[in-house]
Amino acid sequence: MKSIRPASRHLSHLAGFLLAACVAAPAIGSDFSVSPVRVELRQGALSETITVANHAPGRLRVSAKLMEWTQDEQGNDVYKDSGEIVYFPRQLEVEAAGRRLIRVGSKSPAGPTERTYRLFIEEQPEPAAEGRAAQIAVYLRFGVPIFLPPAVPRVQADIGEPTLDKGKLSLQVRNGGNQHFRLVRIAVSDGASYEQEVAGWYSLAGTQKTYTLDIPADVCRRSRTLNVTIEGEGVRADRKLDVDPARCV
Repeated sequence: MKSIRPASRHLSHLAGFLLAACVAAPAIGSDFSVSPVRVELRQGALSETITVANHAPGRLRVSAKLMEWTQDEQGNDVYKDSGEIVYFPRQLEVEAAGRRLIRVGSKSPAGPTERTYRLFIEEQPEPAAEGRAAQIAVYLRFGVPIFLPPAVPRVQADIGEPTLDKGKLSLQVRNGGNQHFRLVRIAVSDGASYEQEVAGWYSLAGTQKTYTLDIPADVCRRSRTLNVTIEGEGVRADRKLDVDPARCV
């Protein structure tokens, strides 16, 4: 079984996917962490280090691979191989309770628009020992965002007006600037007893994404207005939606 974990235990938005092996056997796996949780290669400091710390009692083997990170028309993450960032080593071993460094650096100066990457640091299995009993191994992978900021940064978070259709509240978020911003949460409340929220995500330069929340039918029918709060890193907006009962079903 392989799982992709965020670059910090406290940063759930960087988690990817979980692949489960349907085998009735004990599970084994390592425990390691990566810091920092993201890297910015700013002008004047175009190289940084990432620390891989092994918290397991045994030796850890990991590999590193760089991917260009973009987003499609729906705001979904898209990755492809890239050689635009220098990083080494690409394979490393970390002894128990030990630490190793991965150095990353930019080949080119900043441009008009931020360039974004992910460095995936993935645990590698130890060679299988002959005669070992069947086990499920859990391998971890961290995706560390790497940002090469623009020469003249400009943040522009365009938060649309919420709409309601068939009980679904939709909110469009557009990045009209030349560098990323990150939403932390989008919360909806009726001002009384009902409140729910969804996690936000990174919005890369020039992209847009529509967030949706299902409003329970009874809440929708009894509410005259819904309050929407958008919070993020350097981003805060409040919106109010007048509820049309005909849009609740």
